Amino acid sequence: LQPNYLTVLIGGNDLCTDTVGQMTTVADFGTQFQAAMATLSTASPGTNVLVVSIPDVYQLWNLFKGDFFARFIWALAGICQSLLANPGSTSAADVQRRAAVRQRNIDFNAQLAAVCAQFDRCRFDGNASFNTAFTTGDVSGDYFHPSVRGQAKLASVSWAAGYTWTSAPPP
Repeated sequence: LQPNYLTVLIGGNDLCTDTVGQMTTVADFGTQFQAAMATLSTASPGTNVLVVSIPDVYQLWNLFKGDFFARFIWALAGICQSLLANPGSTSAADVQRRAAVRQRNIDFNAQLAAVCAQFDRCRFDGNASFNTAFTTGDVSGDYFHPSVRGQAKLASVSWAAGYTWTSAPPP
């Protein structure tokens, strides 16, 4: 029999709030993930868990910051305003805000890696998803979420970084 496998995808909603102040704190994010992993490992000790890093949302701003339609959709739909508000602005406050979102993204991934390392049956993707470079064709019409091609790219990266059906659980 094959052991159970689970892929964990969390974090995007913790980053993409209306403001930086509304984002989940790094400490709370780590505590919540720790509790989830403890619950899972107790309830299902044979389950292997692949933790996929949170993609680098800053890339999306960088790809489309000069695109009128992207800026229009981001504002109209209120998409990830902690990052995408005033996307064309080079004011110090806006540059600093975007940098804070990117740093939180990095810090969340560090929490995912650190917590995962505490559990024998958990494997972190080594930031494979975070380090995946996107092109404009990898992003959907809302200029934020992955297109079918982008989803396929992330799935391929996650699969390559994760368990194979024949691999043993992590040591």
